[in-house]
Amino acid sequence: MKKTVFVAAGVALLGLAVVVSSKLMAQTTTTPTATKSRIALLNLTYVIKNYGKFKTFQDELKASVDPFQAKDTSWKKEGEAMAKESQDPKTTAERRDQIEKKLKELTRLIEDNKMEASKVLNKKQGEQLKILYNDVRVAAYRYAQAHGHDMVLHYNDAVTEQDYNSEQNISRKMQAGALMPVYMAPGVDVSMDIVKALNASMTSAPSTRP
Repeated sequence: MKKTVFVAAGVALLGLAVVVSSKLMAQTTTTPTATKSRIALLNLTYVIKNYGKFKTFQDELKASVDPFQAKDTSWKKEGEAMAKESQDPKTTAERRDQIEKKLKELTRLIEDNKMEASKVLNKKQGEQLKILYNDVRVAAYRYAQAHGHDMVLHYNDAVTEQDYNSEQNISRKMQAGALMPVYMAPGVDVSMDIVKALNASMTSAPSTRP
């Protein structure tokens, strides 16, 4: 008789334990323990290429290289004319010697011009990239503050569908050491919003030139 009572009591306690455990589990799964952090992604390639200041900087680079390009074109044209004259049977040996010396001089001028152009462009590009990146960084910070994001991560990916599926882009992704998003839920990538903020700031504040 006592054994039966003990068994019944044990079953009742076990049933109570199951009920209590179920309630605790329900409370645990329905009550959040912490606020989820919000992380946004930013396609740096897309943002830079669609930022109005990038187009301005590209035009400035072209203007900087034009004088060097003009010299290069002029010297090459002069060299081609002299080379053609040198091949003319009517050209004297003395004139051919003069042409040979002049061609060497033109070759040296062209090389020096190319090196100077590269030096000027590299310096200007470095200054421009610094400005562009800092503009994006500030815009991303302001966007994060306004939208409650705890972190904004940038990545680099193709802008057009054709470039996205190119062998070069896929190969780059396979070899990339950094994190590359494979899937993003709508609203995670804020690149377009950052572009809008950057371009809007161009009309409200004087642009910074290198």
